[in-house]
Amino acid sequence: MSPLDALDALVAAFASSQEDAYFACLHPDATFVLPGSPRFGSREEYRAAWRSWVADDGFRVLACTSTDQQLQWVGETPVLTHHVTTTVATHEGEATTQERETVVLTRDGDRWLVAHEHLSPSGDPQ
Repeated sequence: MSPLDALDALVAAFASSQEDAYFACLHPDATFVLPGSPRFGSREEYRAAWRSWVADDGFRVLACTSTDQQLQWVGETPVLTHHVTTTVATHEGEATTQERETVVLTRDGDRWLVAHEHLSPSGDPQ
């Protein structure tokens, strides 16, 4: 699996709102910087927050698309950037966001896992 394949798998799992598939794409020691959330220092911290969003807010992902994917190698480390358009639902209704994301991957056997995700609002047209 290439780094771009890993990014596609991550987006597909997120878009399907399938918790187990999505979190399987993330390294246990991964870190996450997401708008409106504290920094998560591990996959399990993020997963606990995800579960609380689902339980408390009715959170679910309805759709997510990735465009403008760029891959940069820094030594042996793939760094990916892309635009994401995401539609989520909560008890308050549906919302669509346009964001930029940076994803740093790490090798885990024959596959790539997310080591770090940084998501930020984007004013760029999709």
